[in-house]
Amino acid sequence: MNNRFPKNILSLNSFWGHVVGLPLFVLGLLLLFYPFAFKDYEITFSRYSFHITMAASIILVVMLISRLTLMLINRKNPIKPRLYFIACFFEVVFSSGFTGLYLWLFSHKIAAFFTYFGYAMVYLAVAMIIPYFILYQHFTIIERDEELENAGNLSLNEKIRFMDERGNVKLIVAQASILYIQSDENYLRIYYMDEGKINSYLLRSSMKRVEDMCAKNGLIRCHRSYFVNKNRVQLLQKEKDFTYAILDVPNAAHIPVSKNYYEQVAAIL
Repeated sequence: MNNRFPKNILSLNSFWGHVVGLPLFVLGLLLLFYPFAFKDYEITFSRYSFHITMAASIILVVMLISRLTLMLINRKNPIKPRLYFIACFFEVVFSSGFTGLYLWLFSHKIAAFFTYFGYAMVYLAVAMIIPYFILYQHFTIIERDEELENAGNLSLNEKIRFMDERGNVKLIVAQASILYIQSDENYLRIYYMDEGKINSYLLRSSMKRVEDMCAKNGLIRCHRSYFVNKNRVQLLQKEKDFTYAILDVPNAAHIPVSKNYYEQVAAIL
């Protein structure tokens, strides 16, 4: 897999791809290759498709619970790549565990539970890793395409239109001129360069409302209350327990970088 971690891997589109697409892929693959030796454990081979459908249903339920949990966690604190891959591993383990339990009970416990669990773990791990890989690469490619598109827009130095909560355009400024955006209760304070001086504009809006627009225009989240222009970040500086982004403009404020967003900001330097 790529070293890049696609942020959209926990989006709504990814949710349906994993919850619906992954179980369907496993169902089709196992129906095609007949991997389980049911005859050896007195499971009626003629009902193979039924057993595999049950296994796919188990995977669907596990994925549904797991992906909802990941999305809820990611809303509060962005999930790091290591935690995401650990979650994928446990999805395979729980899917295999419940599938093995189902086969063990259905076979009237003719063999030990861990025999069925072992078979399920091997085959489901192989079957599930393929759609995991495909979906991961899919969202990586989408994110790269978006970045290339954004880079093209930035090269044209397009203007960004900031609108208030009623949808009225209040400020139009070139992307390259923007330094950072700071949340101020029910307002946003937008700092930008104008004729060599730092100016600010107070806009009645929220961080959530401008989040997508910022992402499309090279402004990245570095703190719960800050977006910063990634092209303006010169270095990261640690002072005691805090980290700050230093901009390429003299006398500009040091922008706080929280632990949750440190890796994202550090990646651009």
